[in-house]
Amino acid sequence: ITRMKQETPEIKWMFVTWDDASLSMQDAHKGQFFQVTVFGEGEVPLSIPFGPGQRDELVFDFKNVGSVTAALYDMQPGDRVGLRGPYGRAFPYEVLRGRHLVFVGSGVAMAPLRTMIEPVIQHREDFGRVEIMASALRYEKLIYKEEMKAWSQVPGVTVHYALKDPTQQVEAYSGYVNDLLPGLNLDWEKTTALVCASPSRIKKVAKDLMSLGMKPSDILVTLETHMRCGAGKCGHCKVGSHYMCVDGPVFTYEEMMALPPEY
Repeated sequence: ITRMKQETPEIKWMFVTWDDASLSMQDAHKGQFFQVTVFGEGEVPLSIPFGPGQRDELVFDFKNVGSVTAALYDMQPGDRVGLRGPYGRAFPYEVLRGRHLVFVGSGVAMAPLRTMIEPVIQHREDFGRVEIMASALRYEKLIYKEEMKAWSQVPGVTVHYALKDPTQQVEAYSGYVNDLLPGLNLDWEKTTALVCASPSRIKKVAKDLMSLGMKPSDILVTLETHMRCGAGKCGHCKVGSHYMCVDGPVFTYEEMMALPPEY
């Protein structure tokens, strides 16, 4: 660990470099998450919130919600963690070229979206309009505050904020992010939405997107709960016939609708 940063009252960033520098040369970012090990405590799946060009220093966002993340929360620069992976089906960058993109993230759920946002920002000429929609209860609970300000300065990229409580830090809508979708005035048949939130919130956002004319196959979602081993062996994340860690965590909404009621 090279440094730790308090991003919100509950969320920290952990910056790490490889003990073996040759590992940084591997094309290791095509998955969607790593299993991060706290030696003697256990491991936890954490999303890859960085683009494929970031190799020398990697960053992970995590919330203090369990025994392993609690141990991570107390770690200091110089401490060592293990990385196993990457695992999971990632967002399909190549097939999205030429399309308008709408990113919808809630709280720490912006982390898996960033792995797609970063390369899109770096190759803006490959895509249409880019709309980034971040929601949280309060402004201080948002992650990537400075990054979103930088993204908003890129031509063709707009950042929207939906907060329950008003703020003076940014211009924000006081309400649900869904309410902002009709005002985007996009060509919805040429748009792909990437949504990361709780399953119930995903369903509400997807329903509103489809009412605007989007096909469920053009709505990409991440279903990251229940994962343990990351390799489809323990069965903990099995939902119906699918393993979230192997068959996902990125699914189309069409695929999500075919899953059992827990999703």
